[in-house]
Amino acid sequence: MKKLTFLVMLLAALGGRPAAAGVFTQAEMDEISCAALKMQLFYYYLAPEKDAKILDYTMTCRGAKLTYKMPKWVDTAVPEMLGRKVWRDPEEGEISEAALWQTPVSILYEYLELTRKTFPPEAGGANIQPGLLVKEYADIRIRFQMSLDRLYRARTREVTMGDSMNGRGRTIMSSFNIILKEMESIADAISSTNSRRYAESVTASAVISQEAFRVLFNSPRKYAPPPQESAGKRMFLRALGIFGVILMFLAVRAFFLGNDEKTNVVMGNYSKKVEVFTEAFSRQFININVKYLVLGPVAALAFLGLLTMSIPLFFALTGFGFFIGMRMPAFVLNTMKQARGRKIDGQLMDGLILLSNCLRSGLDVVQGFEMVSKDLMPPISDEFALVIKNYQLGMNFEKALGVMEERVESKMLSYMIRAIVLQRQMGGNLTRVFERIVVDIREESKLEEKTKAMTAQQKIQSIVVGIMPWVMVGVMFMFQPETMIKFYSTPIGMATATFCIVWVAIGMKVVSSLGKIRV
Repeated sequence: MKKLTFLVMLLAALGGRPAAAGVFTQAEMDEISCAALKMQLFYYYLAPEKDAKILDYTMTCRGAKLTYKMPKWVDTAVPEMLGRKVWRDPEEGEISEAALWQTPVSILYEYLELTRKTFPPEAGGANIQPGLLVKEYADIRIRFQMSLDRLYRARTREVTMGDSMNGRGRTIMSSFNIILKEMESIADAISSTNSRRYAESVTASAVISQEAFRVLFNSPRKYAPPPQESAGKRMFLRALGIFGVILMFLAVRAFFLGNDEKTNVVMGNYSKKVEVFTEAFSRQFININVKYLVLGPVAALAFLGLLTMSIPLFFALTGFGFFIGMRMPAFVLNTMKQARGRKIDGQLMDGLILLSNCLRSGLDVVQGFEMVSKDLMPPISDEFALVIKNYQLGMNFEKALGVMEERVESKMLSYMIRAIVLQRQMGGNLTRVFERIVVDIREESKLEEKTKAMTAQQKIQSIVVGIMPWVMVGVMFMFQPETMIKFYSTPIGMATATFCIVWVAIGMKVVSSLGKIRV
């Protein structure tokens, strides 16, 4: 009695539920039986000799009679596969392409027949519990995996197994891979005594096996490149695009001619801004035609949009060019003004020492300014000479200094000017003030060098954050220009570009702000 109880517990642990409950439904058993017959037929299609009944074979699947006529490609492709040696085994010798395919097919048939042993006797089975077949399932899975590995590795100089069977091999190999995953699920289902999971895995393997068999009767799917447009058609479309852009220019011109008053107001405001910026540049001793700064980005981006042959992208790039062009003069002016201020800061210490020496020798401040304008190099000599020139033309010296302070962005120069103004109004030892400013300049220059070294990483990171996305976009344009132009010509492409520009700018601003030190 104890031995019987132990055997029942062992069978329950190995096989899940008892035999009387049944593992498969009738529909699942029909699928498995049908798949086994089809794998057997698949195997015989690849055999050297074929019986007459194989050419026109009738089987019963899921209660219905089905007749399969051997595919026509088998007559021509299989003899070539039999004569083509694609694998060499130390024990088996040279193996043909057809034999290499027969191995996994025969293992699948063996796998399905093994599963049929778990059917009840009335369905043609032996009513064996799945848990008692663990070793057999593991052996089949290992052999099936090895046969698949051979399929993937076998090749000749002309043929790979994916191109086998007139291009059907790649699809069948992918189906076999999925079946291998289901075989691995069977071991987990048996170990967890989950008979339902076991039945679903086997049934899925049977369904996928039948799909692989159906591939033999379908035409192979091959990549067909899109039809190439003729050179004449491409030239016609390009000329049509250029003609459309010309029409757009004419439409814009007609619009402005039809609104003369508004156009004159806009052009008047534009001319005033040009004059203001021209005067501001001249005060920095720089001669620049401001119109080029405005129209240059507009023309460059409009030409780039013209090259894309896309009307939406042309308008988007032209508008972006106007946006950049209207802000370019102020950006260039501020950049040059800051650069000029840094140069003057670098020369200011020498200028203060020279002024201090002039005062010690008995000269006044005006004569000291003349000495600086003659002995030092531009740009500080130009600024000091302009102060002397204004003073000689009748402008108050303090006011001439104020004009220079407005023109030059230099904190230390402002300290010097205020010290001179206070000394002229209230008196004092200006030489000592200059000496103190020189000490401050030295200390501040050391502090600036130290902060630059400490914040160099953040600045480089902000540059990388701003540049790398556009570098990657440029590389993608180089390799796939048509695809990129087609995408960025669509509304979603333009929205994506705008979104990226905004957030890249925010990222640069955030990263650069991390490197700023406020004292």
